[in-house]
Amino acid sequence: MASINIGGENAGDAFYRYKMPRLKARIEGRGNGIKTNVENNVDIARALERPPEYILKYFGTELGAQTKFDKSSGTSIVNGAHDAARLSEILEGFIKKYVQCYSCGNPETVVKIRKDNIYLKCKV
Repeated sequence: MASINIGGENAGDAFYRYKMPRLKARIEGRGNGIKTNVENNVDIARALERPPEYILKYFGTELGAQTKFDKSSGTSIVNGAHDAARLSEILEGFIKKYVQCYSCGNPETVVKIRKDNIYLKCKV
């Protein structure tokens, strides 16, 4: 499986330490019931150290689509036809907003939720 660097500004660095699998999406169904299955959402979430539900919910809010995650099988569904390139762009937005540290850009962060605020704590 091909791995890519976490964070768009590190795309050209072959020796970058933080890697994740390339997003794979498969369009299923036809007509009104068309949906996109993000086949390796669980693997991507593991590499980013975030729950897979967070990534899927972010896809849903950015695309304006309903999402469904099945914990037992790891199936991640986004309603509508969305190609892997578009989902990868949205995933980069998720990484910049909820994974990478705002000051140093390191993806080793922990999400902290206090009352209604979400913030990142850098492990470095």
